Amino acid sequence: MLIQLPEERKNEIICLFKKRQPNASALWSYFNGTMAGKTYVDDLTAPTKAICQLDMSWTFISDDADFAWIEETLAEIIRITWIQVIWAPERRGQYPLPESGKVIPRNEYTERGPALAEPRDVEMAPFCKELLEKLPWADWHLSVYGTAEKFFEKTFGFYAVENGVPYSEAEATFIANGWCEIGIITVEAKRRMGYAFASCLRLLEEIENRGMKAIWACDKENAESDALAKKLGFINPVEYDFIYFPHQHD
Repeated sequence: MLIQLPEERKNEIICLFKKRQPNASALWSYFNGTMAGKTYVDDLTAPTKAICQLDMSWTFISDDADFAWIEETLAEIIRITWIQVIWAPERRGQYPLPESGKVIPRNEYTERGPALAEPRDVEMAPFCKELLEKLPWADWHLSVYGTAEKFFEKTFGFYAVENGVPYSEAEATFIANGWCEIGIITVEAKRRMGYAFASCLRLLEEIENRGMKAIWACDKENAESDALAKKLGFINPVEYDFIYFPHQHD
C-alpha cells in the first residue's frame, strides 16, 4: 500500500537525500516548491525511505531505500501513472521490475572547460512572449508550464534569431540551489548549422554571470546532444540510467 506524505511535511525527508543525484536540480525544485510532485514513504510517523514523484514524471529514490521496498513502491506507483526513475550510478547493475521497465543509459555533465569552437554570427534574443509565439513547439511549453507567464517565471534563456524568426532555443530550467539544467530545441531544417551551439553558448555565459552552475544530461544514444555538450566544453560525464515505466493498467 502506498503511504503518501502530506506535502506540507516534505521538508522532513530532505535529509534522506544527502547524496547528489543526477538531474538533482529537478529534485531540489520540488523541495523548494517550484516543481509540483508527491512523496511516498515507508512510515508516516518517522520516514526512513522516500520516493519523490514529480508531476513531470521524473522520480527520485532516497539514498538508503532498500531494493525490496523500491520494487514494492514502484509497482504501486505505476498502477496509477507512468514514470521515469533516476537510477543513481551506485545502483547500476540491478534494476527493479525488469519485466516492466526499460533501462535508458544516460550521461550527465556538470564540469566544463573552454568551448571548442567559435559561435555562429547570429542574433541572440532573450526569452520573450513575442518570439515564444513564433516557436513551432510553443504549445509544448504551455502544456508543461500552463501559461507563458509561468514559463518565463520558472525559466530563462535565449533564441537564435534571423530575420525575426527564432530557429533555436536554449533554456535554463529546474533552477534551484545555484544549479539549472539546460534544454535545447532547434527547428529541424536548421539543425547542424550552428544555431544550437550559439544559443547554448550564450545561455552558459548568462548562467555563469548569475553565479550558477549548469547541468547537461542526455541519453547515451543521443549522439547529437552528447557531441554538442563536448563542443560546448563539457567534460567528465557521470554515467547513470533512466528507467522508463509505462502505466500498468489493471
